[in-house]
Amino acid sequence: MICGKKFKSRGFLKRHMKNHPEHLAKKKYRCTDCDYTTNKKISLHNHLESHKLTSKTEKAI
Repeated sequence: MICGKKFKSRGFLKRHMKNHPEHLAKKKYRCTDCDYTTNKKISLHNHLESHKLTSKTEKAI
């Protein structure tokens, strides 16, 4: 936690985190498609897979 605030939804947290750009510098791995960052390589890999699933779903529609 950076500032101590708590949020009821992930969306509100993500919007609030844009006020804290310093958290981005602390993460080792960064997604090239969005602003997701993590310290774990496997977490980035799983996140990138979610982008692939979203693309496949959009193409099917």
